[in-house]
Amino acid sequence: MITLTGKPCSGKSTVAKILEDKYGFTRISVGEIFKDEARKHGVTIEEFNKMCLNDPTFDKLVDNKTAQIARERADEKLLFDSRMAWHFVPKSFKVYIDLSDEEMANRLMNSNRKDKYDFKDKESALKSLLNRERLEIDRYKKIYNVESNNPKNYDLVISSENISPEELAERIYQEYLKNFK
Repeated sequence: MITLTGKPCSGKSTVAKILEDKYGFTRISVGEIFKDEARKHGVTIEEFNKMCLNDPTFDKLVDNKTAQIARERADEKLLFDSRMAWHFVPKSFKVYIDLSDEEMANRLMNSNRKDKYDFKDKESALKSLLNRERLEIDRYKKIYNVESNNPKNYDLVISSENISPEELAERIYQEYLKNFK
């Protein structure tokens, strides 16, 4: 099993899709579940993060489900695309994809997702991304007393800054084979 997390816009979902398609992993996207819940509540991801900071009920539900899936499907080749699966799937190859703040904002400004966010320029995009990241880090610290951005929590920390998603997926897979299988 691989658990994959990292900075916003670092390419986690793209890399997860490549790992799924090329190497036969079954991808479990916990982030999509979280985003769907935000939409159900009629709020942005940032607003939903704030709500979850005050009421950890949904986080615990998602995280317990993640741990349950890992236990029940322990013999399968799973890949969790998730902020916190590294913590709830202890027998996994834990990967953190890093990215500079500048490139994070550039990627969001050049993506088809920018319409989903409320910002006017690169500076406001970066502010929104950093606020979202800070809220998530604070929330996980409060709920689980873990530092989700601490590199020591991961088997591999790798930057997506100057590498294609395909090359990144290949490097992750090769490290997985060397260190985990």
